[in-house]
Amino acid sequence: MSIPMDLQSKVLHSYVAVQHLGHGRPILEIAEEVELSRFAVSRMVKRARELGLVEVRATLVDPVDITLSTQLAAQFSLRSALVVAVPGPTDADVRAAIASVTAKFLEDTVEDGDILGVTPGRTMVQTSRLVRSLPMTDVVQLTGVGNSRLEDGVEAVLNMGRAGSGETYPLYAPIFADQRSTATMLAHPSLQRTLQRFRRITRAYLTIGGWPDSSLLAKQVADCGDAHLVENAVAEIGLTLLDSDGRPVDALDGRLIGIADKDLQAVPHRIAIGGGAGKHEAVLAVLRSGLVDVVITDVESARYALDRG
Repeated sequence: MSIPMDLQSKVLHSYVAVQHLGHGRPILEIAEEVELSRFAVSRMVKRARELGLVEVRATLVDPVDITLSTQLAAQFSLRSALVVAVPGPTDADVRAAIASVTAKFLEDTVEDGDILGVTPGRTMVQTSRLVRSLPMTDVVQLTGVGNSRLEDGVEAVLNMGRAGSGETYPLYAPIFADQRSTATMLAHPSLQRTLQRFRRITRAYLTIGGWPDSSLLAKQVADCGDAHLVENAVAEIGLTLLDSDGRPVDALDGRLIGIADKDLQAVPHRIAIGGGAGKHEAVLAVLRSGLVDVVITDVESARYALDRG
């Protein structure tokens, strides 16, 4: 049975714990100050925590759930994960929250001389508007555009290029077309200029699309009357369609414009971003696929994936 601690002892225990845990002072230095052995001070720090006299907690400014982030990375063998707490229920709220954290992650991790690849999804466009500055880096668009207005789709690569003061390589082409149109566009010198950079990319940022209702590519395929070609797909990342187990779905070969799977898998750092109610299955499929080593998503998508891992 533990002996009740008087107020004076609580104050001393709290003091040494705060000095060590809060201010980073060495145990030996504190021991000399309070005229106790370092072993006694070490035990006091431990007991102060056990009794709740001090509290150790994360004080991240960014709205990242550190527990879910750590669990998601461990369960799916990721280099890291950032699970974002979203302040509102709408898809726009999710995109805004993920974009904010992704912009910070970009600014923290991109290094001088990197060649940055980005997909032109809505979350990536929103992210690009928040990035203030990057080291000197070239920026390459990884896929054609899913929007009807090509100029809207290339905004991400142009914004990133301005932030990094490097060369920009946009793809002024739709992501999906018939095979004859695709072959013609791929031969165009302006597209070749971008395609030739794919094998030099060091960091790829890829938005997650949820099939069929949360994907601009799925909408474009449906608008062309070709939705019947795609069966079992629940996600897209880059040009890769995935089934619920994270396996590739080969349905649109020869009709998609962008980075090939083999070139994408050769990129040293591959970051997937996306979430929301319509993308729970998609996020899980991407996690199961092993195609990326960092995932930035929302709390509900992370919980869904952890429950069904």
